[in-house]
Amino acid sequence: MDKVDALESIKEAWDDKSLSLGDRIIRVSNNFYAAGLDIEGTAAYLHTTVAELESILELGQFDDEIIEKISEVNPPKITWAILSSGSEEEVSHALDALAKKKSESSTADDGNDGNSGSEASDGDNSTLDDKYIYEAMMEIAGPTIEQRVGSLSYDVLKHARKKGMDFGTLNDWEARFLNSIAGQTKVGKVLTQRQLHRTVVILTKLVENGVIKHDSIDGD
Repeated sequence: MDKVDALESIKEAWDDKSLSLGDRIIRVSNNFYAAGLDIEGTAAYLHTTVAELESILELGQFDDEIIEKISEVNPPKITWAILSSGSEEEVSHALDALAKKKSESSTADDGNDGNSGSEASDGDNSTLDDKYIYEAMMEIAGPTIEQRVGSLSYDVLKHARKKGMDFGTLNDWEARFLNSIAGQTKVGKVLTQRQLHRTVVILTKLVENGVIKHDSIDGD
């Protein structure tokens, strides 16, 4: 398939509201990769954002069972990016949770008279779905490395700093940084994302150099 034909086929699938989300994902993804298209040009042709097209293409990498489930649940567009970043297990769990939430919401709506406020709340519901999907995926994935590091105690960070200094693995800046982070943790300060990232880099360095390890005799 040449690029022009591929772009036309993608545009047709993208604009066809009668297509299920799963069918759209498959057709867009297959044509995009078969023709070797570039993402910026394709997004411009579709009058959409690169981020939205990337999400569709990433969702197309899942196996048929997951794509079928995506089609059945039909998650709102705002959740696509989060879903596309998860593992198959995480995505499957999140979709099951969203389907259950939708079913419960539908049952509750059936018990109300009229359509009180339902149309006005559609945008808010999509935003809530975004948060709900993320939380459901985290139930499977567990906390991120940064979240785990952010929960380390003052004593643990001081222990890591001492061992890094004893083994000569930390430079002066890294030692001062860990000392500062430990002090902030002691008084209950929440670390910034940049501080967490730097702490992860330093602790990873200690692990890779054998300074901190599971079978250490000094309580690592």
